[in-house]
Formats: sequence, C-alpha cells, structure tokens
Amino acid sequence: MKKFLVVSFKILLPLLILGAGIGSFSYFVSTKAVEKPKAVKERVWNVGVLEAEPSIVASEINVFGSLISARDVELRSLVAGEVIHVAEAFRAGAYLQEGELLIEVDPFSYSSIVAEKEAGVLEARSRLAELQAVAKSDRLMLVRDEEILDLEKRNVARSEKLRKKGNISDKSLDTAKTNLSRQRQQYEQRISQLEIQTARIGQQKATLERQKIALKIAKRDLENTHLLAPFSGYLTDIRVELGKRIDAKDQVARLIDSARMEVKFHLSNQQYGILIESPGGVMGRKVQVSWHAGQASHRFEGEIARIGSEIKSETGGIEVYAVLKSDPKLNLVRSGAFVDVSLIARNYDNAVRVPDHAVFGKKIVYVVEEGRLQPREIEILSNDGTELIVNGDLKSGDQILTSRFAEVGPGIKVEIR
Repeated sequence: MKKFLVVSFKILLPLLILGAGIGSFSYFVSTKAVEKPKAVKERVWNVGVLEAEPSIVASEINVFGSLISARDVELRSLVAGEVIHVAEAFRAGAYLQEGELLIEVDPFSYSSIVAEKEAGVLEARSRLAELQAVAKSDRLMLVRDEEILDLEKRNVARSEKLRKKGNISDKSLDTAKTNLSRQRQQYEQRISQLEIQTARIGQQKATLERQKIALKIAKRDLENTHLLAPFSGYLTDIRVELGKRIDAKDQVARLIDSARMEVKFHLSNQQYGILIESPGGVMGRKVQVSWHAGQASHRFEGEIARIGSEIKSETGGIEVYAVLKSDPKLNLVRSGAFVDVSLIARNYDNAVRVPDHAVFGKKIVYVVEEGRLQPREIEILSNDGTELIVNGDLKSGDQILTSRFAEVGPGIKVEIR
C-alpha cells in the first residue's frame, strides 16, 4: 500500500505542477494590459532658405596674390675707388628721395683726368686755330698769285704782238713766257698747299672732337663718384661701408620703389578661360586688392597690365600682373606682402547666386511651397568657389532650400527656421 502511494505521488506531482503553470499562464493572458496602436506622426524638418531675386549677377574670381615693386633695381658703382662718404640714410629699410646722395667715391684721380682732358681740348683747339690761320693766309696768297698770273698772261700776249711787229727780240718773248710758266706753277702749288691745309684742318677737327668726347667721359666719371638715388624708394641689401674700396659694377644696395606697386596672382586654366570668353577680355580689367595687417584692412584698386609669357606646367594656369593706382597708403605696404585679389569675371542676366550646397545632383534645387519641398531644374552658369550662379525655373520670391539632410526629396514637410 505504501509503495502504491509513493508511485501515485510521483505521477500526480508533475501533473499538479503542470496544471498550476497552465492556470497561471491563462490568468496572466486574460489579465494583461492591451496597448492601442499609436498613429504615426509625419516628421517636420527645420530648414534654412534663401529668397530668390533673379537679376543681373556678377561672377567674381577671388584668388591670393603678392605685391611686387614695378621698379626694383640693384644700385652699382659706376667707378672704382675708396668710399670716402656714406649718407646718414644709407641703411637697410631707410626711405630715400630721388636724387639723394648715397655714397661718394674718392674723386681725386677722376678730377685729375678731367683737368688733363681739358688741357687736351685746349691744345687741340689751339692747333686747329693755327691751321685755320695758315689756311686763311694761303687763301689770300692764292688770290694774289691769281692776280699775278693774269698779269703774266697779258704780258705774254702783249709780247707776242710786239714780236710780230719786230719791236722786241725773241729773247724778250721767251722771258715773258718763262715768267708765266713760273707763276702758273706757283699758283698750282698754292692750290695744292691749300687743299692739304684744308685736310689737316679736318683731321684736327676730328682730333678736337675726340678730345671733347674724352673730356665728357672724364666729367661723367667724376660725376659718377657721387651715387644718387635714381627714384624714391626703400633701401635694402646694403653691401658697402665707409672706407671700403669698390670696383666699377660692384653692387652697393638695392632700391625698391614703393610708390609704383603691382600685384602678381595666379589664375587657373578655368578662370583664365572665363576671362578670355567674357566681353571685356583680360587686359585692362579692373581688380580689387585687399591687404590685411592685424585688424586693419586696406583696399587698393588696379587693372591688369600684363599676362605671363607661358602657362605653368605644374598648375596649368598662368601668372597675371595688375598695376595698382597711386595711393598714399601704398607707402605702408612692402613688396612681398600677401593680398586678396578679386575681379569681376562677367555679368549674367536673370540669375541667382546660391550656396554650392543648395544644388542637389547637377541641376536640382528645392523650393518651399506650402511647407513642402518641390524640385526645380536649374542651370549652373558659374562656379565662384563656395557659391554658384544659376538660372532656370526660379521666380522672384521663391524660397530656395539651403539646408541638407538625408531624407531631402519632393514633398518632404519642412519648417523654415
């Protein structure tokens, strides 16, 4: 009996546990809370917009450049000698006025040469005067010889008539002819002598001119012992001191003209192509130059004057040079300063300027209509870096989307912030 009870307990216990579990499950299922499904709410995106105002829009090219001086010369000594004087302003960075003395080379030997050449000119001039006086005397003697020759000719003619009449002897006639021959010979010699004298005068004139030229060279060398500033500007690269001996063509310093400045900048192949195709071309185009020094910003105007002689193989672009207009503030700037350069490439009619991130794909922008996005097809006219100039299916007052988000597309609900 006891064994029967043990077996029955082992069979009934699992059944009781299983029944209790089923009952508990049924209870929990019947008493669980039932959630009603919530309605899905459409998301509204906060976006930024740009109001379209189609008009004439100028395409700008903005690049970096550097200032260079239109005149940057190496000052060299034109004569050799010892430097005996150096100007007080002869220092790196000093500003010099045109014509101001920089250095002086010992002029002793050059002043001596000038005195020697002056003596040579005086000697040549005196010799010329002597030859001219002799020539003048010969011309007077030639006139006298010509008069005597005429007398001798008449004497011979008269003697021949008298001889025919028998009034004089043959000897008298021969004497008259001999005198005529002698006078003719003297006359011809006088002419030859005068021609020789004229040639000597020409030679002496040439000698005098050579002496004058030598004197001019000597005087110029004497003047060149004073090295003067050829124009106003700033000194740099000083290489001479008081007492130093220098040779002709030795570099003394560099002088940079700060009043005539240019800006050199680089245009890419695309930018250069835009300028070439624009109505105004490249040469003479206006540029705006901005130089930033600390918190201050200075603006200068100029125009393109030259284009580089070759395309840069490493960049595919070209160097461009613009001459800046005269401005007192240019004296504050130094050659080599980095500047911002901007210029108008061309004007576009009925166009809108938008950020580059406002264009989706290659030709789509979105406008906000009644709180939802609607696509508009556009054409990109110009790329100014971070901004694009476009036209197309846009009208005044259209609110162009300027925000980007992953779900952007037609019909998306948005709210302008």
